[in-house]
Order: sequence, then C-alpha cells, then structure tokens
Amino acid sequence: MLFSLAVIGFLSVVQSQTTTPDIPTVPCYGPDCLATKSSTEIITTTPISSSTSSPGITQRTVVFVYKVTSTGQDMFVLGGIDQQIRPGCTGVTNAEISPCAISIEVNSLGNGTSWEKYDAWRIGDTKLDWYGAEKGQGTYMGTSASGTPMALTTNVKGKPEYQELNKWGENYWMVDMEMDCSETEEGWFELKFFLTYFGAGNEGDIYQLRCTGTGAEDPPYTNTKNHMGRCGFINVFTFNGFSCEINAFD
Repeated sequence: MLFSLAVIGFLSVVQSQTTTPDIPTVPCYGPDCLATKSSTEIITTTPISSSTSSPGITQRTVVFVYKVTSTGQDMFVLGGIDQQIRPGCTGVTNAEISPCAISIEVNSLGNGTSWEKYDAWRIGDTKLDWYGAEKGQGTYMGTSASGTPMALTTNVKGKPEYQELNKWGENYWMVDMEMDCSETEEGWFELKFFLTYFGAGNEGDIYQLRCTGTGAEDPPYTNTKNHMGRCGFINVFTFNGFSCEINAFD
C-alpha cells in the first residue's frame, strides 16, 4: 500500500511539472504567418463609430502611406492627439504618461527578411506618440526606432513584400496595429510620417482634404496640421500629401 501511494505521488509531481505553460501570442495577419487571424474573426470585427468611444475598445487599425524611397531609407509614423486639442501634453516627452499618446500593439506582417526591421522595432512599441523611440523599444542592428515602424509593401502577389490589404500598388509603407479607440477623439487620431536618411525628417504641414472610401466621415475637428485617421479602419495617405482614403475592413 505504501509503495502504491508513493508511485501515485511521484506521477502527480511529474504531471504537474510537464504541464504545457500558457504562452502569450502576438497577432499576425500577414502572409506566411505561423498563426493568422481567421476570416471569420476579421469579418465579425466591427469598427468603432467616429461618434462613439467606449473605454478599452481595441480595434485593428491599419495605416498606409505612399512614398517612393531609396535603399536604406525607413519610414516611421508619429502621432496621437495634438497638444492643441489636449493641452495637458505640453512639455511632456514621455509616451507612457502623455495624454496625447494612444495605446497600441503592433501586429506582425509575416515571416521573412522583408519584415526584419519592422519586427525588431515593433518590440516594446506600446504607444502611438510624437516622441520617437520609446524606452525599451527594440533596435535593429544597433539602430533605434524613430517612432512606430512601417514596412514597405506591394500588391503584387509572389513578391516578398506582398500584403493582401495593399490594393494600390508598389511603394506603400504599412503598419498594422491594435489601437485603443477609447484614447482617440471620437474614434479619430492624428499622425505624421518620418523618413530616415536622405531627405530625412517629418512631413511639412498637412491640410487634409475630405477623405474618400467606405469609412470616410468628417473628423470631430479640423484645426490641425496633421493627417487624421480613424481607429478601426484602413487609412491610406500620401507622404506630404493632403488626400486620404479610409476604408472599412471587408
């Protein structure tokens, strides 16, 4: 009897030690992902209305910007809400505590060398903000990020940079993220693009025209010199351009 109890106790210990731990996963929506979001999940995701915003509502939000670039250049996006709209941001340079920053999680675009820089820089990037690299944000071969990273994509199937959501062509930089819409202004956020190396720097003042697309609406304010996008939608811009397109996910 004592021997049987000892065996049972030993097996219980072994079983408890070999239980598979819970491993957190990072959303991955691009081609060749090891785990992708199902089409059912994408279809049933309802974009938040620009007129409502509930606390903690996180929505998949995608931003594209068209820009012909040279080898070695990288694109980043800066953004959130301008300090003219939220004066409490004045003088704040820490994204973690800035009321102008918006909480995000940057999604994978797939596997392969096309996404190496994007993957390195998205680590630890938890805010869409105006301040550049966050404390603890990933680096690529010793180079720090200059904001939230973007990756160069194409709509040409078979190319390594292909992304299904790119409906427009070559030279479209993209970021795919989960955004907390409750931290936006009625579902809207502001953004500007930053280009590295040759001709590096922020865009100039932007005087955005009314957007086209299935998700186009009038923003809650227009007294800004930045692009304006919608949380929970696919937003398309041109570098230093005033036009925009906002579409709902299919």
